Amino acid sequence: MKIGILQIDLTVGDFQGNSLKIQQAYERVVKGGAELVVAPELGLCGYPPRDLLNRGDFVEAHGRALKGLAAKIGKVPLVIGGIEKVRGKDGRPLHNAAFLLQQKKSRVVARKALLPTYDVFDEDRYFEPGGDSQPVRIGTTRVGVTICEDIWNDEDV
Repeated sequence: MKIGILQIDLTVGDFQGNSLKIQQAYERVVKGGAELVVAPELGLCGYPPRDLLNRGDFVEAHGRALKGLAAKIGKVPLVIGGIEKVRGKDGRPLHNAAFLLQQKKSRVVARKALLPTYDVFDEDRYFEPGGDSQPVRIGTTRVGVTICEDIWNDEDV
């Protein structure tokens, strides 16, 4: 499977600009033959959004931007990091999630479990940890989707 990785400079809070950059980069790598496209963690809202996550209008703007971007994604899937509202659970109101966009639809395929709280990171202040992620089928291939620290963190590190 040929994977296109979008290493692009995104701006915190610039949903319109970030959406455009992601869409243009997506189209470029799809033309280059990518069968799956991967964008950054919290790519749509920019990283790190910090206290903007406490604003309802920011979270709602993210939802609208995600829906708008999904409407522009065709057959080749795009995995992008974003904000998911937690439903029916005590704790923090949001997940740091990975969304699979394809054929104008969007669904969550992973939720970040290991939320860093060292150095400049304060993710557990805003996000509820996710649970176990399961592989997702992309065409005929099963793909494991993880977010940042979930793949490399080890108790010995």
